[in-house]
Amino acid sequence: MIKNFMIKMIYNIYYTSFILSERFINDHKKKSKIAENFLLFNNKRVLRKIKNKKLEKISILLPHCIQKYDCPYKVTSNIENCKQCGGCKLGDILKLKKEFNVDVKVATGGTLARMYIKDYRPDLLIAVACKRDLVSGIYDAFPFKVYGIFNEIKNSPCINTDVSLIKIREFLEEVRGRK
Repeated sequence: MIKNFMIKMIYNIYYTSFILSERFINDHKKKSKIAENFLLFNNKRVLRKIKNKKLEKISILLPHCIQKYDCPYKVTSNIENCKQCGGCKLGDILKLKKEFNVDVKVATGGTLARMYIKDYRPDLLIAVACKRDLVSGIYDAFPFKVYGIFNEIKNSPCINTDVSLIKIREFLEEVRGRK
């Protein structure tokens, strides 16, 4: 109980620092560093929490901007709507879903993401999002175990972003004990 309180205090410090940096610091590198340090701290905490634990329900939560912007097959209601055309990484993520027997959801925003976590209650969530959304999402989801991976912004935020399938695969292999 006290340990969770102390961890939550550290989360509060990181989160407050991040929010203040968003408002008052113009240096993008400094803002990024705060988010990266928060994610590093969080992911280490999650790895310690899941060590030697049997995880029944593992889920991947993705932002809708991972999907090709002009794709006619919207996957926010069901990722299985993806036709695996290769225009984005969702087809590859569907393969990971089947290979590792994990649940995959696509959220259009933080409210839907929080609702999914609350309703599904996974033992471990792998969340992909931009720095701002991922930091606030992990903060909001505490004490759920949310392992974060920043998405990769190619041209503009919220349109045709990318994610490292290697990072997702390596983490899934690690938690499923395949490495």
